[in-house]
Parts: sequence; structure tokens; C-alpha cells
Amino acid sequence: MTYRKEYVLGILSLMPLLAAGTYKGLGWLITIIVVYVGIPVLIWSLVVDRLVFLVIGIIRYFRESSGHMYYFEKLVGPPGFSRRILRDFRILLFVFVLSAIIVPQITDVTPANITIVSNAFVYVAIFILAVPSSIHVLFWVLEDSGLRCHNPKRVTVTAPGAWMSNWLFSVGSLGAFLTFVVSLGGNLPKAIALTTTLLASLLPSCILAPTLFYRRVEPGILTKVRESKTAMVMARMFAPPAGPAMPPSYPPSSPAPPRQTPTPT
Repeated sequence: MTYRKEYVLGILSLMPLLAAGTYKGLGWLITIIVVYVGIPVLIWSLVVDRLVFLVIGIIRYFRESSGHMYYFEKLVGPPGFSRRILRDFRILLFVFVLSAIIVPQITDVTPANITIVSNAFVYVAIFILAVPSSIHVLFWVLEDSGLRCHNPKRVTVTAPGAWMSNWLFSVGSLGAFLTFVVSLGGNLPKAIALTTTLLASLLPSCILAPTLFYRRVEPGILTKVRESKTAMVMARMFAPPAGPAMPPSYPPSSPAPPRQTPTPT
């Protein structure tokens, strides 16, 4: 089964959360699965499909002024496990950083307020996973579709928007989250314990939601993109150059033997 490793990792990471709330009943467990996993997948399936064609339409409209060449590579199958799991952790980092920036704006971050702030952090993180993170999913779907951007000046070929997932590794973004957990935990050991708890709460969503999307939703989107009129137009625009024209006769006929002049007798 495709994505077996991701399913195993996601379910294993979900077990502590399920075990902690088992005493609350089956309804609580279903709520956790629906809210943490189902809602992000549902929103991505509704939003990403439309955004993909919007982005491709914008690329088609501005292709000449941008000076770049866009084309679709031949599909070679989904990315490998290491690349897919790296995407999951980039979403996790994205969710953590934005939540750490937003939560102090809506509630007081103090050690005495740790329960309220922790709950607010999880709720904000789920919202960020479902809505803003769809931008990451959008660009990864474009990458998986085979869409590539050729920059003639830099002589580079990249997937459109590939830089979007890299800026999160900046020191300033990580500093925002570290400042948040230290101020909430009161000291470094408490901050580490808080970080572990938040990771245990959000890691399952950041693994299972993308995996379900790539498994169940993305193949249909890729088929529609590859068979769309825009993709066909791009194929005609950037078709490989034709080879040299063949001569009228191929292979060429052998030259006629030279005419011999009769010798005088």
C-alpha cells in the first residue's frame, strides 16, 4: 500500500493523544480524529483544486512578461518517503511558528495561564493547518504535477513556488516560537516539556492529514491538471524543436557515373 510508512508513523504518534483521552469516551476520540485530521483534508480538497488552476491561469497570462518558460515534465510517480516526510515536518514548523506569533496577540502568555494558552495554541494551530497551510499543499501539488519553471537568465529549472517552504527555517522565525514557549513555561525545562506536549498534540495531524490528501485527493487533481486545456497549450508553446528537414530523397541517390568522351581513332 502506498504511504504505508506515513500511516504507521501518524497512527503511532496519535496513540498518546488517544490514550490520554480514552476515559472521555468514544465521542471524544471521534472528535479528535475529525477535527485534527478530517477538517484539514476537507478544506484542502475544496481549496487546493481551485487554487491550482488559478495559479496555472496566472502563469499562462503573465508568461511573456515574466521572461520564464513553463512546461510540464513527464510524470515519474509520487515523491519518495524522505521527501514526503520532510514536507510534513515543514508544515509542522509552519504551524508552530505562526501559532507562536498569533497566540500572544489574543491571550496573556504567562505561566499562570498555561492551560488556557495551551488550548488556544492547539486551536490556532489546527486553523493554520487547515487554511494557511493549504498554500504549501498547493505548491507541492504543482510540483507533483510536473510543472516546472525555466529561468533562461539563471539557467535554472525549479518547481513554481519552491522557495515558499524554505523561509521558515530562518533564525527569526524559530526565535519567535522559542520566546513563546520560554515565556509560557517560565524556564527552559518547563518550555521543553511544553514543546513536547504541543508536538504530541499536533504531529499526528501534520502527518496524517497530508498523507490522506496525497493518497485520496491529489491523484484526481493531477489528472485534471495534466488533461486541462492550459497544460495542452503549454505543451504546444514549449514543444521540443523539430529536427532538421529531410532532403526530398532519402537516402540520397548515388551520383551518376561520369560521361566518357570517345577517343579518336
